Amino acid sequence: MDRIQAGLAAKAAMKSWAEGMELLELVRSAHEAGWLDQLRTATTSAELAAAQGVAVEQALNVLTVFTVAGIVEADDASFRLTPTFDALVTGVSGIEMSAVLDALDLARHQVGRAVRPNADPPGLAGEHALVLARDWGVRPDGGAQQLYQLLFQSLPEFRDRLDQGGPVLDVGSGVGGGLLTTLSLFDTLRAVGVEVVPEVAAELRRRAEDADVADRVEIRTVDARVLTYEAAFPVCYWAQAFFTTDARTATLAVILRALRPGGLLLMQEDFPPLPPGEPTLRSVLDQLFFRQQDAAFGLSAQALAAEATTAGFERPEIIDNPLGQLVLVRKPDL
Repeated sequence: MDRIQAGLAAKAAMKSWAEGMELLELVRSAHEAGWLDQLRTATTSAELAAAQGVAVEQALNVLTVFTVAGIVEADDASFRLTPTFDALVTGVSGIEMSAVLDALDLARHQVGRAVRPNADPPGLAGEHALVLARDWGVRPDGGAQQLYQLLFQSLPEFRDRLDQGGPVLDVGSGVGGGLLTTLSLFDTLRAVGVEVVPEVAAELRRRAEDADVADRVEIRTVDARVLTYEAAFPVCYWAQAFFTTDARTATLAVILRALRPGGLLLMQEDFPPLPPGEPTLRSVLDQLFFRQQDAAFGLSAQALAAEATTAGFERPEIIDNPLGQLVLVRKPDL
């Protein structure tokens, strides 16, 4: 009897996990079929059914699920997307439904590989890397600019050097969310963006053209460890969370050499350390995903400061910011 009850409990747990999977599939289908676009304005179940060629009861059943899930809100007999999902469907600042769905597919694929022997080198390549970069990147429109203005308010010394034209070295540029937004905020700023994955670098170049800043940024498709700059930059940003553990020491050495004496390196605590004793399911799944890429995960701002100090930087500062904790370190003066 105890074994039966245990089995039933496990079955119930798995069915509860499946709720998210089923809901995501429903959202994906509704997105691809155009339902979510139609629900950006108030729509009745009959209007939705007529437009989509389904029975009214079928449309109402889907709308009921979306209402319970917080995707749509009901007002009398009509339905429309909630403000949060309207923003996602609209694609505000490049935060787009298709990019989110692709990233969720990637995570599911990578998690499934965790129990199998892996002969591939660490890190994501090609289209997989592009999926991750798109999910993390924003586009340099008004919303992103406001967000980065808040960031730079807490970094006056870094901001002043950007305002003086830089140039800034951006190591691990991805699709350029931070880099291109920063260039759009500082009219005289010049930059070098470093992105090792060709597919991601190509997307970065397209986005630089779209943002009308391509003439002020040089995009290098190389491993950051081969850079040979000597005292060329007053400021650098390093997207440290996406670098494999075996690349970190050499990358920091390259950045130290590339900065001018007194130059500033900025990093971000992208993933706070796991809560001691009580990790969340989300945090351990994220850890599994990134550790499969041999990327450091859960490094605290204090750990990042210590790592940079070991590499030869000095005077670390940890700064609270709307984007999370930032770490600012300096190359020693001559």
